[in-house]
Amino acid sequence: MKHLLPILFLIMLCVKIDAQEADPIKVIIELVEEVAASNEDEDSEIDFEQIYEHFANLLDNPVNLNTATRADLEQLYMLSDFQISSFIEYRKNNGKMLSKYELALVHGFGDALAESLYPFVTADSDYEYVARSDTAKFKEMIGRGRHQIIARTKQLLEKQAGYKDDATTKFQGSPLSLYARYTYQYADRLKWNITTEKDAGEKYMDFISGYVQYDSKKFLKRLIVGDFQAQFGQGLVLWNGFALNKSVGGTTVRKRARGIYGYSSTDENKYFRGVAANMEFRKFNVSMFVSHKNRDATIADSTGSIFKTLQTTGLHRTESEIDSKNSVSETALGGNINYEYENLRVGISGMWHKFGADYIRDLQPYNMFELNRSSNFNYAANAQWMWKRMILFAETAFDSNRKNASIIGANFSLEQNIQISLLYRNYARDYQSPYAQSFSDGTKTQNEEGFFIATTVSPSRNITFSGYFDIFSFPWLKYRINAPSQGYSYAFRIDYALSHKLKMYINVKQKNNKENYTPEDAHIAQTVDKSNFHINYNINYSLFGKLIMQNRIEYAAFKRGNEQREKGFMIFQDIAYHFTAFPLNISMRYAYFDTDSWNTRVYAYESDMLYAYSVPAYYMKGQRLYLNLRYSITKQINLWLRASQTHYSNRESTGSGTSRIDGNKQTEIKAQVIIKL
Repeated sequence: MKHLLPILFLIMLCVKIDAQEADPIKVIIELVEEVAASNEDEDSEIDFEQIYEHFANLLDNPVNLNTATRADLEQLYMLSDFQISSFIEYRKNNGKMLSKYELALVHGFGDALAESLYPFVTADSDYEYVARSDTAKFKEMIGRGRHQIIARTKQLLEKQAGYKDDATTKFQGSPLSLYARYTYQYADRLKWNITTEKDAGEKYMDFISGYVQYDSKKFLKRLIVGDFQAQFGQGLVLWNGFALNKSVGGTTVRKRARGIYGYSSTDENKYFRGVAANMEFRKFNVSMFVSHKNRDATIADSTGSIFKTLQTTGLHRTESEIDSKNSVSETALGGNINYEYENLRVGISGMWHKFGADYIRDLQPYNMFELNRSSNFNYAANAQWMWKRMILFAETAFDSNRKNASIIGANFSLEQNIQISLLYRNYARDYQSPYAQSFSDGTKTQNEEGFFIATTVSPSRNITFSGYFDIFSFPWLKYRINAPSQGYSYAFRIDYALSHKLKMYINVKQKNNKENYTPEDAHIAQTVDKSNFHINYNINYSLFGKLIMQNRIEYAAFKRGNEQREKGFMIFQDIAYHFTAFPLNISMRYAYFDTDSWNTRVYAYESDMLYAYSVPAYYMKGQRLYLNLRYSITKQINLWLRASQTHYSNRESTGSGTSRIDGNKQTEIKAQVIIKL
């Protein structure tokens, strides 16, 4: 009897199953768009490429709903802590799922969320799941996996100053960007990857990355040789890769560590190179790694024994950039141990790293407490406790000088439709951990104290209210803030979904903090109040089944000290269509923007190719258009073409320095092919 309701549900939907299976690539792109929309810190750098990679991997190795642990469900990213608990309770009360389409019946999910999850989950029985991969021999893993090849190129059509013959600082290579990647994978057991890239202006494909990753269900859970990333605890010691800070509703307050995993992105800094392993023994989970690689740096003496700046752009176009390439070595050792008993999880983590030269930076008052030596050691303890509808979590860390950083938070549900997140952080001004990436208002896990509260209320299946308030202070100076300072930020959003064909939201956000300001008749900078306000309305609707429309209008305002308030707005129209007669997807945008300056810029995520992304800043006055095409030559071969152009009506040139373009427009062409075998 316990499966009677799901069976009736499946019978009712049996003729509509195919319609519910959305285009997986389209779903992944929409998920990335939602992540971009939920990110309230527009100046933060998010590696969307890793999100693409993660969900693309789930397409080939979906989460088994009948065996998934809480940690497995957390890696779906779309689920809140309440929804994960609700699913686990549903499975406990009803037994194994007969089909993944039962997800729509789980409290707190709904049709829209369930449809987004379908491509990334399965409801295979234990026997089928084990038979598919766990019993495979190594010879089978080598010969029966899947191959994927990705090749991409792009170029800016207008000539930048660095490519001109009379340029003072000249780019050494062509303006063509190249990217290629090969991946082999057998189920969830064996994977290897090679990624290479040439940036515009570089001579050749000077970045090469790769790894081999083996997974099992035995004592050795994972072994990686090559390039990898690591995420432990709440990020006070070590957190590579994708991370969000503030988001409406607070779903990103508690970080969900992935441990160690292979690296296939193109950021030339945020990864390790060496060997990493993860082991599990009873209730203990242990990860450890050793890494040695070279870093780009500005050398301060002729012997190469001192450097003063780490270069993180990954660009090697000019002579000075080429000279800084791989000029300093870095060795790192680290690990994490977790113990889990029922609803309690505790762990410790640590990391030591050392540069091959003395790190002596150019000291300024604002950076005098940042890392300024060749080696450092960090260690931390973290804990997480679940009780009914509440999750408490905390982490505290120390560096080589015994300076401390701590974080404590909670996620809980008052009622089935009310969720609250709380977080307090306190990072000493002189806490030093270069690979930390914890919750913060600033860009570093250092020199900050703050309290964050967020809530989500869903009075019905169609409407959701969410928002947050964050108050923070900086005990020491910061870049462009010549005094200890404080501030606050808030955001409020209303989502309304009449059906999966009509969704809309209104989002309001504001941030108030401090900034240096030098009046025209003065020679000394003052620290004054700064306010940044945004409000936008977004509507997404479907017409005639295959035609999808999206509109947004956004207003921005900026005020600093006694200066006149700056204003700006942006409006765009998106059109996407999937042809039924032949395998072609088309998406396009027309945007008009008018802002007083860079201070009132507006960011908007653009539809792009799989594994690629574009989040440009709309500022000054002008128009932007793009056209994106995806054509499926066969089921195994997909081709993308993209063209975009920004036309400014109040500028005679764009960019500056070597990136300067004489003219009022920028045009970019992209092409990509993905082959799966």
